[in-house]
Amino acid sequence: MKKKSALVLLFTANAVSGFAQGITMMAIPWHFAQHQRGPAFNLLYGCTTFLTVFWGLYAGTLVDRFPRRRVFLATSLTQGVVVLGVAAYGWLAGLSVPAIALVFVVTFFGYQIHYPNLYAFAQEISEPHAYPRITSQIEIVGQSTSLLSGGAAAVLLEGVHWQTSLSVMGRVLPVNLHVPRWELHHLFAFDGLTYVVAFGLIAFIRYVPHRRVRTETGSLLKRLRSGFNYLRAHPLILFFGLLSFNVFVAASIQLQALLPMYVTNHLRQGGHAVGLAELTGSFGAMSAGILTRRLLAHRPVPGALIALMVLSGANFFLAGLTRLPWVFYVFSMLNGFFNSGTRILRVTYLFDHVPNELAGRVNSILGMLNVLIRMTFIFLFSQAFFGRGSNITHAYLIMGGFVLLSGGVLTMSYRKLVTE
Repeated sequence: MKKKSALVLLFTANAVSGFAQGITMMAIPWHFAQHQRGPAFNLLYGCTTFLTVFWGLYAGTLVDRFPRRRVFLATSLTQGVVVLGVAAYGWLAGLSVPAIALVFVVTFFGYQIHYPNLYAFAQEISEPHAYPRITSQIEIVGQSTSLLSGGAAAVLLEGVHWQTSLSVMGRVLPVNLHVPRWELHHLFAFDGLTYVVAFGLIAFIRYVPHRRVRTETGSLLKRLRSGFNYLRAHPLILFFGLLSFNVFVAASIQLQALLPMYVTNHLRQGGHAVGLAELTGSFGAMSAGILTRRLLAHRPVPGALIALMVLSGANFFLAGLTRLPWVFYVFSMLNGFFNSGTRILRVTYLFDHVPNELAGRVNSILGMLNVLIRMTFIFLFSQAFFGRGSNITHAYLIMGGFVLLSGGVLTMSYRKLVTE
């Protein structure tokens, strides 16, 4: 019962803060794109990603060193103070580019410790037979939250001004819907308050670990070395963890770096298109959380994952070769499904093969390598060439080829992955 209530509180806290985070992380790149600063944002994104190489490694040692509940409390408090501080500054003096960048950096850094901690905590208090169900639940909660935040972003980024009339019993009744556009500092204030709520919910969590986890003390370097030594002794885990991550690489770059320019320069649509793309993507991801475990229950995890990777790569070619908004929304929905589905399968496989006391460090090392790959693509797409006209479509074709190549390479070790 304690485990169930702990997961309910954790998922609720994650949903509350994730809702506002989703709006914020869509609003910031959209703000840059609207001011014709898309390449500048990609440079900020690239520099932030580079810094997470070092922060992510340290974050992994914190996840394995301290009680996971305490880590959640510390990160919620820190992020809440910073974001609320920037919101207050925006109310008093107006937001500057460095202030907006600070919120982006702090939120991005928060992701690097939040998700390794979330998965390590879920593994710690769950029985092995429940791993597929728990990973699916994490995905459903997270993506349903993104679904709501995408809908909210579609409304709040530009506001809604809608007028019509209804005929009721021969009388014509006017219907007016007016939702004002929110300024960035309003969104930041809302975001900051959700961290406060999340802190309060997490403070009530009580749980008993499924098995006692051995906490390694020692120095930072010694603890990091343990993670590297584990992956050196298990190269197949390193190989799988890295290549299976590349669907997320493509999806995250598409959302943060490519989407605003694709919508603005290629589709020539407004802020509602950004929100709708996020909305359909979250719907696809939530569907994966519900369907993946059931549809692929009788197939080996590596085989199911490779199939989704191939489909994901083909989907990027669909976006790169078309210019129809409705096709892009289909792409977004499928992209969400494939990204979420591969993540569920990937995490389930790692849960089954990586000891919980090393989960934070192993995930942080894999995350570091993932960051280096993302950073390479982000700096590539920061070139002025991709910001002109419809040249952003070339980026979608590049990402599609990258995902297909990753799936093809992973196929060569399929037998070993199944028998491991």
